[in-house]
Amino acid sequence: MENFRPVSGWRSVGSVRETEGKGEFALDGEGKVLVNAERRGEKAPYLLTKEEFGDIRIELEFMVPKGSNAGVYVAGRYEVQILDSFGRGKPGSGDLGGIYQRWDPSRGKGREGFGGIPPLVNAAKPPGEWQTMEIVFRAPRFDADGKKTRDATFEKVLINGKLVHDSVGVTGPTRSAPLEGDAAQGPIAIQGDHGPVAIRSFKVTPLPDLDATRLAELDAYWAEVSRAVNTGDFEAYKATCHPEAVLVSGSKKVSYPLSQALARWRQEFIDTKAGLIKASVDFRFAHRYGDAKTAHESGVFLYTQQKQGGEPVSEYVAFEALLVKGDDGWKILMEYQKEAVTEADWKALESD
Repeated sequence: MENFRPVSGWRSVGSVRETEGKGEFALDGEGKVLVNAERRGEKAPYLLTKEEFGDIRIELEFMVPKGSNAGVYVAGRYEVQILDSFGRGKPGSGDLGGIYQRWDPSRGKGREGFGGIPPLVNAAKPPGEWQTMEIVFRAPRFDADGKKTRDATFEKVLINGKLVHDSVGVTGPTRSAPLEGDAAQGPIAIQGDHGPVAIRSFKVTPLPDLDATRLAELDAYWAEVSRAVNTGDFEAYKATCHPEAVLVSGSKKVSYPLSQALARWRQEFIDTKAGLIKASVDFRFAHRYGDAKTAHESGVFLYTQQKQGGEPVSEYVAFEALLVKGDDGWKILMEYQKEAVTEADWKALESD
């Protein structure tokens, strides 16, 4: 209980077992198992953590008796359902592991509930058995003006080791959430007023900021692209490209496999490596969007080439890039060279 805010109704006991067929618990002694009630009809308020969290991994062991109901509200707003769903053929969003529905009375009678997401499989064990839940959650993101730029996302949810959700978003707080409105942080809440539930273990691990991690990886990616161009390392440059990558030219209004462009550019890499020309490329960004495995980057690149005895020639090009991350790192999937721009456009993106 030391991790949770003081609240009446919840208690710590030594052991819990289901009273078979009655939908009740038999409780023994004092210990570290958290319980809200022995039988249906007994109610306890939400149990909220003292600390608030953003991106997070939650791992818990729980038990419910027959017919009981509870839930885990991440950030106090987004519920993963706990329910005795054992044996149910086709689970819904209100079953164990479901992302519970949202609720809006203004939608009209019979249409109030919406946005619930059922689990991929029914992974429930029989009532009275200890079960596990693992949640990897990414909090919603907001811009400097407080406008939401990305919904809250359950990156994955596992029940008893089985995947029940994989990268699903929720557009707002689910029904009966103790806290209102989207937020970047909030406490973890355990529902206590819908039936008996026991919690044997509860572990919370804050996760590194997904955006910061992705941007650091992509900064390293673009640095490698620059290095390969500067040194004439064709194989390294080719390795930054997805095998199915596409090049789009806005000025020529065409698109074609990037492999064709690589074949055309190969000689310039050879000449750079031989010292016949000097080449460099640098990138500045206007927008950088993405998640753990995909990214959309846009901005301006500056490509400069100088042949022996000649003057440097620079091109400023507005570009967009789609990238994907696999086991071997980030690869460009589409390069869209939109149009030639000016040095002023380049300088406008200069970092502070």
